[in-house]
Amino acid sequence: MKIIIVTSMVPFVEGGAESLATWLSDALERRGHEVDLFPIPVQGQTDLLPGQMVGLRSMDFTGMGDRLIAIRTPSYLVRHHHKILWFIHHHRPSYDLWDEYRDVPNDPDGWEFRRMMFASDEVALAEAKQIFTNSARVRDRLRHYNGVDAEVLYPPLPEGLDVTPGPYGDYLFSISRIQQHKQQLLTVEAMAHTETPVRLVLAGRGANDGYAEQIERRVRELGLTDRVTFHHERVPDEKKWSLMSGALASVYLPREEDSYGYVGLESALARRPLVTATDSGGVLELVRDGVNGLVTAPQPEALAQAFDRLYRDRELAARLGAGHDQRLREMNIDWDHVVERLVS
Repeated sequence: MKIIIVTSMVPFVEGGAESLATWLSDALERRGHEVDLFPIPVQGQTDLLPGQMVGLRSMDFTGMGDRLIAIRTPSYLVRHHHKILWFIHHHRPSYDLWDEYRDVPNDPDGWEFRRMMFASDEVALAEAKQIFTNSARVRDRLRHYNGVDAEVLYPPLPEGLDVTPGPYGDYLFSISRIQQHKQQLLTVEAMAHTETPVRLVLAGRGANDGYAEQIERRVRELGLTDRVTFHHERVPDEKKWSLMSGALASVYLPREEDSYGYVGLESALARRPLVTATDSGGVLELVRDGVNGLVTAPQPEALAQAFDRLYRDRELAARLGAGHDQRLREMNIDWDHVVERLVS
């Protein structure tokens, strides 16, 4: 089958959508399909979005290939005779984050922008032959705001990864983009409440918004410079896997995340339990408290208790790390399943 994959991307910014498109292309080709991947540059500024969306709508792939799979908003505006959506999120400031994080003024122009986002989504959604989402949260949001049903199709990690889990170390590993909604600062605050010598290794690159400097300053204020290491950079894969496979556990505390995030799957591959919080959103679709990780209240004291518990009980850490296997099978997180559903 000849398959076109389209996704939007921001130049020089690497994210989950870009990785997902590349991994999907590879998985399809491994199974004998011919694939063309089109990452389309899109800037997120609201004053630029309308014109870019018109440009996307003018891209007509009709008659080219057997089907088209669109991944990241607003790439699904392109035209094709057999369009499939693997819908990973809305333009959330116009949807569920409108009251808290709207990115336009609360005036007639802002409301017209929001109406435009809804209308354009509904046009694209109505054209799709099938709609899949990367989480139950996104599926439910589509149903709530757009009145459409979708099938949850969880994305796996790329095929061919070979990671050898090491012994359970004395440190927690937290890797993700350094952004306020990822709540790395909460992880640091929790370290100040631990009773064991457990350490923390933070890694990731962020925007120049001062958040990384705030984390570094708080580490110093809390007297944690000997127990918290911060790699404020894009960590190469070799170093990432070395840190993950030797950790005691991984920590991922995003606030109201759309999906489970790749950190959970990386933890599973390295057989490390994942510590997360009750407000972390889609992560809770993957992690079950006491099964393959620990789920706590998003409070420093509660997190510290979880950190200490794992430090004191390495057998618990090993049991939770092994618990990922069954959980991934239950969720059908597998490229054979993904490809079968997308080309069915």
